[in-house]
Amino acid sequence: MAEEEKGRISRFLSALGGPFKRKESPTPTMPLWTSGIQEPVMAQGITIPALYAVSNESLILRTVLAKLRQEMFRRGFYWEKKFARKCTVCEEEYQSEVENCKECGGAVRVPDIDELTYAKWLLKQENSMEQSFIHILNEIEADLNVVDDAFMILVKEYFIDPKTKEVAFFRVKEIIRGDPIFMRIVADKRGVRGGRYKICLVHRDEVKTHAEDETCDVCGAELHDVHYVNMAGSGKTQYFTEGEVLHVSKYTPSKLYGRSPVNTMWRQAMTLTAMDNYIYTAYQKRRMPKGIVSVTTDNLESMKSFWKAVDEKMERDPHYVPKVGIESATGRGGVNWVKFMDTLEEMQYIAVRDEVRNRIAAFYGVSSVFMIDSGKSGGLNNEGMQILVTNRAVEFGQKVYTEVLFPRLLKQMDISDWKLTLYPNEEEDEITRLRRDEQELNVAQRMAQLGFAPELIEDTANRDIRFTYKRPEPQPQQQAPPPGGGMPPGMPPGMPPGGMPPMMGGRPPMMGGAGPQMPPQMAQQNMPPPQPGGQGVGMRNRGPAAPQRRTTLGSGSPISNVQQRGPPPSLQQRNSNAIRDARNLRGA
Repeated sequence: MAEEEKGRISRFLSALGGPFKRKESPTPTMPLWTSGIQEPVMAQGITIPALYAVSNESLILRTVLAKLRQEMFRRGFYWEKKFARKCTVCEEEYQSEVENCKECGGAVRVPDIDELTYAKWLLKQENSMEQSFIHILNEIEADLNVVDDAFMILVKEYFIDPKTKEVAFFRVKEIIRGDPIFMRIVADKRGVRGGRYKICLVHRDEVKTHAEDETCDVCGAELHDVHYVNMAGSGKTQYFTEGEVLHVSKYTPSKLYGRSPVNTMWRQAMTLTAMDNYIYTAYQKRRMPKGIVSVTTDNLESMKSFWKAVDEKMERDPHYVPKVGIESATGRGGVNWVKFMDTLEEMQYIAVRDEVRNRIAAFYGVSSVFMIDSGKSGGLNNEGMQILVTNRAVEFGQKVYTEVLFPRLLKQMDISDWKLTLYPNEEEDEITRLRRDEQELNVAQRMAQLGFAPELIEDTANRDIRFTYKRPEPQPQQQAPPPGGGMPPGMPPGMPPGGMPPMMGGRPPMMGGAGPQMPPQMAQQNMPPPQPGGQGVGMRNRGPAAPQRRTTLGSGSPISNVQQRGPPPSLQQRNSNAIRDARNLRGA
């Protein structure tokens, strides 16, 4: 839709500015960029392989990235209609079913289901590395969380017309993840893609600059601008044109590359790695001793033999308590304890580790609940808030795919009526969904009472009940009866035009009298309303009022004279009576 809208606006501006001379304001250039292959920024001298290494070695950092990635694609993806109806003239889209376009009155159409035939088949296939589409998305998510740059390579198969040497059409053959360590962007000084090299789609070895010819020396076909290169081609650079590589950034999108989150938290990640190494060496057999015992004595050999005997007794009896006597000829001596290392409590190991972990998890939006740490959650309410925070982080990450990456992918597949969407990570509560459906049904009933015609929207991707409302067509007005004379059809002879004959004494004439008899239908229409507990005037009505319909009390008694047994028991009372009767023995 965006490309179609852009085409319409471009045609309008071309027609508007046709007779005029055009001049643009200067586009700013970046002095730090040079035209050609752009290199990503290496802050603090940290290379991209080092970023991947620390993200894999640090247990906490890898746990955070793994949990975030699992929640992103836990429920998969689905195809969704972009519109319910679309105008074939002005291309206006409607989310409800309409007969004609409301803007121009043109005909409308439904989404073309044939667009999904090849796309569904392709996404179900595995690429040459035996990777499914979900596995590729997991790799791309890992690249975004580590270096904030992800490259999706679309391996295309071009079909060349042998006569014109031009590309008749192409298809996306498979989808592969590009490694950010070797993928580079080709741009000019402004940051615009291309502007440096050109290649032929058939003979990709023939690389030329923009200052050279515009056609291939081998086949004479038109050259195409290079947007991306792969520097890991075994000493041979691979060149990609527009549409063959899709690049996205998640946290810091810019004209060229993103900014790595792991680079920002490099010191925190390395601190966690050092702390893990400290614990590892502290609990090994070759660890440093906690301290030494220093004994000042004049008889060193006696002390050695004594402690040797103590060690032997300790091996036989672990509960042996050695008795030590210190003898000194000079009267001076003592036993001193020299400590070499502090305990974990003294070093505040747990507090420091929790603080560093919270800083890393806070950046990615992963709460402690998802890291199986509910000790400090603080109750169910706080746990629900933590889940909400993580759900918002997942929703932000899913928008990178549904609003940026997937539309570019579908554009290369020439799909314009459908969109690819990721399921939300948290499935909605069933009770909440049923309550929303109930409210939607209540609204539909009220709209029907107002005269609108509700119609259910059939959408397989959406489980909720939704209605569209159509305004009813105006009905022709009924003709008023002629004034004065003129007998309405079906009126018996002798009946005055006004309807019933005048009452005599407040009572209608007897049916068996000399006067004209009243038709049964007319008599039923003019019957007085039924009186509760009695009969009507002249003929029997529907009988006495039922006790449950009696609204007034009987005369002379505080209780109604026809409601002696009281109102019928409620469901709770019936259940209570059944439990009471079940306790009594039969026949009692």
